[in-house]
Amino acid sequence: MLGFYVREAGRSFRQHRGLAYTAILSLTAALTLAGLLLLLTHNARVGLARMGDRREMVVYLRDDLSASQRDLLIGRLTDLYGNVRWVSKEQAWQEFARELGDPNLLEAVPDNPLPSSLHITLKPELLSPDAMETAARQISQFPEVEDVRYGAEWVRRLDQFGASLFRGTIIILVTVALAIVFILYNTIRLTVLARRPQVEIMSRLGASDRFIAMPFVLEATFEAAFAAALALGIVFGIQQAVAGRVVGIVFVPPWMALGFLGAAMACAWLAAVLALSRVMHAVGP
Repeated sequence: MLGFYVREAGRSFRQHRGLAYTAILSLTAALTLAGLLLLLTHNARVGLARMGDRREMVVYLRDDLSASQRDLLIGRLTDLYGNVRWVSKEQAWQEFARELGDPNLLEAVPDNPLPSSLHITLKPELLSPDAMETAARQISQFPEVEDVRYGAEWVRRLDQFGASLFRGTIIILVTVALAIVFILYNTIRLTVLARRPQVEIMSRLGASDRFIAMPFVLEATFEAAFAAALALGIVFGIQQAVAGRVVGIVFVPPWMALGFLGAAMACAWLAAVLALSRVMHAVGP
């Protein structure tokens, strides 16, 4: 039975090539835009993840802290918050001089005013703004700690940008999905109306609606799958062209590409069902 459905879908595709090619071209254009959006979103999220992984909390220590107190504090912070790296006063001064670029500017400073510090690479569950704020407040209560800095405003803006990017992606993808449904809805409706005599004959001979509709559903699904594959190929070509000029641009992972293909086919199935449920009764006996 599946072979019959596939043959009928292929025959319908050949007989109405104009409608089919128009639908595929329209779908390819819409899906290419969606694919480019996915590519941009994926690379933006990868970049945000890399920036998030580099979030550090800097804990400035009191000057009168002994080595044993410092080591004890490092052990406690490591257990509670993440990996800890100690930066001595001398190291902090050297890093500051290197960033300044001109050591002569520091000759007028008699003493090193910079404190020693602990740089904490936080655990993944502590990278959200609220969790970092809570951790900073807790760490500042330690008697060995002078001050805690972690760029609260920068962290919050980074998370807000990631959330806005996700919401924008969802809105655009839903819009593209509606466009796919609209295109295939009209294509299937016109295809069924063009084959009205055959549909009426099959209905009079006792064929069920499912038997009549299945080739049309397969045809719509094939058109969407073919258009999605073409769109992914175009997006891959664009990514390869851009990757030669912009370092770090990567193609979407396989699971995302398969999800893109599956979503296009699901939209095609929905469009076919909606179109056939309305049109079949109009062309029936």
